[in-house]
Amino acid sequence: MNCPICNQPNECGIPAVQENGADCWCFHENFPKELLQQIPTNKRGKACICKRCLLANEDSLKT
Repeated sequence: MNCPICNQPNECGIPAVQENGADCWCFHENFPKELLQQIPTNKRGKACICKRCLLANEDSLKT
């Protein structure tokens, strides 16, 4: 699957969760409202935001 913001592979761990019960990296992250609002309406709830977009958002808040 691809990230709904940057359209790059999102490294989703959900298939691993379903297969062996492992956690996905995103289960332990906080996704700010401002970042979630960047997802196009037609892609909401269909794919995970990637770690790159999450980290880029965090970096933009620091500057």
